[in-house]
Parts: sequence; structure tokens; C-alpha cells
Amino acid sequence: MQLMIVILVATMCTAIIVGWMGSIETPHSIGKLVYDDPVEAEGNTIGDIEITVLDNEGNLLEGATVVLGGSLNVKMDGGTAYAVTDSNGVASFTGLTISYYGSASTGVISIDVTKAGYTYAGNYEILVIL
Repeated sequence: MQLMIVILVATMCTAIIVGWMGSIETPHSIGKLVYDDPVEAEGNTIGDIEITVLDNEGNLLEGATVVLGGSLNVKMDGGTAYAVTDSNGVASFTGLTISYYGSASTGVISIDVTKAGYTYAGNYEILVIL
């Protein structure tokens, strides 16, 4: 009798665990960014940059927030340079300006991407020729 109870409990626990595991979704992540690199600055102006965001399955990702930063102190219309991707997965930045100190011939703009429910482990940078 005790053996039958143990088998019944083990069977029920296995069914619960299998049902729980079946409801786990594959994690979503930001897989790739596509953009022109390097870009050339004219004085303190970079101009326009478009960044396409793809998920881990290669699909265009709408609604992701893309923020530009880094050592060049990049600004868009005098404020933080950020954009949200459209239905084509593209974040468009227009009228970008930079400020930096010294006489370097190159610099970098870092790219940070966020979207609720998605992880992002990339370290993307755009090389800027000054």
C-alpha cells in the first residue's frame, strides 16, 4: 500500500513539473544591430544615423529604445540622443552633434538598446572619424 502511495505521489509530481516546464517561453533577446561604421564628422556635426535592431531570431524589432552616448558627448537637438524603432526596426537619429576635448582624430559613440521583455548583452560602438 505504501509503495502505491509513493508511486502515485511521484507520478503526480512528475505531471506537475512537466506541465510547468511546458509553459516556459524561450527568452527573448536583442540579437544584432545594423548601422554604418565608421561615420565621418564635419566639425561638431555628424548628421544622420540609422540603426536597425533585430531580435535573436533575426526579426525586425519594433518599439526598442536606442540611446547614443560615449566619450564624444553626442546630442540630438541639444538633448539626449535617443530614438524608438519603427515597424521596420529602424531608429533614426537626425541632426546629431558632438563635443569633445583635445585633438583626437577618432572617437566612439556607444549604443545602448532596451525593450521590455528583452535582454541585451551587446557592446556596440560606432567609430567616428573627426
